[in-house]
Amino acid sequence: MSHPITGNRRSVVIYALVWLMVSVTQGVLYYYFLHFPMSVLVTDALTSNLLFACLGLLAWYPTRYIPFQQHSPLYSILAHVMAGIIVMGIWVLLTIGILNALFTSQTDYTEFLNQTVAWRAMLGGLIYLVLVLIYYLVSNNQKLQERLQQEERLKGLVRDAELNLLKSQINPHFLFNSLNSIASLTMTNPDEAREMIIRLSDFLRYSLKHRENEYVPLSEELGRVKDYLAIEKVRFGEKLLYEFDISEECEQFPVPTMIFQPLFENAIRHSVYESVEPITIRFSCMSDQEHMKAVVSNDYDPAIPSIKGTGLGLQNVRQRIMLAYKERGNVHWTGKDGVFTVSILFPRLYI
Repeated sequence: MSHPITGNRRSVVIYALVWLMVSVTQGVLYYYFLHFPMSVLVTDALTSNLLFACLGLLAWYPTRYIPFQQHSPLYSILAHVMAGIIVMGIWVLLTIGILNALFTSQTDYTEFLNQTVAWRAMLGGLIYLVLVLIYYLVSNNQKLQERLQQEERLKGLVRDAELNLLKSQINPHFLFNSLNSIASLTMTNPDEAREMIIRLSDFLRYSLKHRENEYVPLSEELGRVKDYLAIEKVRFGEKLLYEFDISEECEQFPVPTMIFQPLFENAIRHSVYESVEPITIRFSCMSDQEHMKAVVSNDYDPAIPSIKGTGLGLQNVRQRIMLAYKERGNVHWTGKDGVFTVSILFPRLYI
């Protein structure tokens, strides 16, 4: 923990200005109540306050290394009393010695100076006490800020770990599906299997370029989704249709990477797999100054029993949105009239 005054240029300037004001105040009081030459009064005020300003910086160290929380109150008080006596003794001896040396010929002033040793020491002790209290407040505030920063770092690490866990659950799911699709084509249609392998390689290489919690423009993220759909379309052919309706305002809106992947996987698994008719997966979005709403929908036949899933994909999307945006994001899904719809509300990030 650095010195709260010398460690910051702004604090040094403020500290110097405060002592300058104290010196001016002392000089004005001396001028009205004492009858010594102006040069003597100015020198007295500047010398005594400049010395105290320098020695007052030392009060930080007993405050820093003798915290009340780690020692008994009696020990801390005695330690500060001893430190204060040492600082006051040095200050008084230096001040009296320097001023006596400078104004030896001013007998009235030197007599006055020697008579004021006691009250100078008392006033200095009071100021020293104020400095110690200020240092304790600053020290406690610095510790509080450090504790808050540490908590934020820990929260960030936990959030990243949770995001990585969610992503590690999503990626194998997609990979296994793709490998199963390739396996089913190796014997019946080797050329299409080869094309799927190439597309899968390009898709994975592209997705690994980004960090797990990185934000990318929507257009970039949907480009990745289209690669995935192209992989699946090799297997399903005309049975899988997809449409994208993206406005120019939405294209540059930042979204978390791989956030839509589980939604399209679910649409294919629970609709395209089971249906004998073509299934259309639609993506649309709308945005304003603060939010973007993205909607992924797909047809399904209510009469066909759906494969019972774990709900992992939708829950992962919801948890990622909560971790990324806290209470400002939202995920909602519903199935009605043969259409399953997932809506995601993305707040705008000002980064």
